[in-house]
Amino acid sequence: MTNALSPLSGQMKAKFQRAKAEHFGMRARNAAINCTVGDTIVPLIRNLETRQGLANRGVYAGVEYDVISLTLPSGEQPRTLSEVDPELRKEAMAKIRPRYPLRDYLERPDWPVSVPLSDAPLWVSRSTYEAGTAVSTLLFSLTSLVLAATIAYFVQFVSVPSASMVPTLNPGNIVLVTRSLTFRVGDVVLFSPPPAVDKVTKDVSERIDAQPTSTKGQKFIKRVVAVPGERVGVRNSSPFVQVSERKFRFDVVGPYARPEIFPKSSWDRPPEELKRGEYFVSGDNGFRSVDSRVWGPLEGKYVIGKARCIVWPLDHVGMIKPGEIIEVVKDDE
Repeated sequence: MTNALSPLSGQMKAKFQRAKAEHFGMRARNAAINCTVGDTIVPLIRNLETRQGLANRGVYAGVEYDVISLTLPSGEQPRTLSEVDPELRKEAMAKIRPRYPLRDYLERPDWPVSVPLSDAPLWVSRSTYEAGTAVSTLLFSLTSLVLAATIAYFVQFVSVPSASMVPTLNPGNIVLVTRSLTFRVGDVVLFSPPPAVDKVTKDVSERIDAQPTSTKGQKFIKRVVAVPGERVGVRNSSPFVQVSERKFRFDVVGPYARPEIFPKSSWDRPPEELKRGEYFVSGDNGFRSVDSRVWGPLEGKYVIGKARCIVWPLDHVGMIKPGEIIEVVKDDE
């Protein structure tokens, strides 16, 4: 296989070396000044008005043309312009025809056509054109791949996996998630489950004599209840934040379906301050949500991004609604 490809690789290498010597694009060496009968040359025309004028005469930008004959003002027909006086080359006419069949609306019945080579601002050799096209295609492909990878990194469409966020999000809803570095109270976030989730799952499975399940590869969606530096606890199954001595913020989610399978502290415990990079998250549907109440704070390194809006199904399309987070001020006794 290597031996079979060697001649082809050598040809491509030679083409690129020649093209490199002639430069690329509109900076390439003008092949018209020393072309020879039998050469294939390609017009490059940047100006739209010039391009249209030449197209009316059968000269299309980017089309490969074979040189059929060359004619000087004196009527002489040299085989090559490389041996002609430089001043006379500027006035040379060439009979050209496309190297390959064109689309019907571009074809002409009078091929080959005669054109002054000076009418097109630049003619490049076939090898230079092919190499330039290959480089452009490669750059475009790489740019497209980088763009696609960038978009995939910053934007994701995710299917809601469970009923833990009902009524805000229903299972099967498709949500738009974007990368973010900071998160605020009330944001709905997508995250990979931390190790504590598997530990809780294993402990519960042993307690109820069930087969433990792994969360590897899964993604969770919950709402941010408290951010780093805030003091968060749980009362009557609902997370709360002690904003000040008399002011509290509650996320009303309600009790889990089977509260007895988790420690009592999951549903009632005094507030503790979240460390740097820690978030307290819970599902809007406490009846079905195993969240920070059970497995503790979520480290920011596990958060993938912020869920912005529902994009499917069509009757649910719209921005994600805020949760039932309320503030309570304790009366003076």
